Parts: sequence; C-alpha cells; structure tokens
Amino acid sequence: MDLKINDAENITMTHTGLLSGKNGKVIHVCFERKTKKGNDYAEIILPSRKVVNSKGFDEGELAQLSLYLKGQEKSIIKKAKQIDHDLIFNL
Repeated sequence: MDLKINDAENITMTHTGLLSGKNGKVIHVCFERKTKKGNDYAEIILPSRKVVNSKGFDEGELAQLSLYLKGQEKSIIKKAKQIDHDLIFNL
C-alpha cells in the first residue's frame, strides 16, 4: 500500500516545548496546510504519536504524518528541550 500526502510541500509543522502530560512530558506537534477550501490541520502528541485533533487530512495522510514523526522524534525532542531552555534563560 503506497500512501501519499496531498500537497506535502505546502505543509508546515510547528511544535511546543516539553509540556506536562498525564503520563509524563509530551510535545504537541501541529501540521497545517492551506487549501482552496480553507486550512487543513492535524495535531499529534509525541511520544505516543496519538492524533488528538484533525481537519482535512485523510486517514492515510495522518498515518504518513505519524510515520514522519517516528523518524524525526529524536530531533523534535531535542528542539523542544531547546525551546524550554531558551524560555527559561530569556525571561
């Protein structure tokens, strides 16, 4: 099965720093894509890669985004820790 993300080059990704969750620290990762109909949006939590909110992305695309996060998880966690560090020392 070959999954494809529509307009992948137009998707932006943002994420939070480390946040307190029920079972430890989590990172909220958001994917957004502008379309003719409006904005598509997906919010996925790391490290579980659970989709907590989405609009406009189909199930196959959400699976691809989760696979992307699996491959990029270490890098995103490192950047999230840096966000926390920068906030603490810039206050």
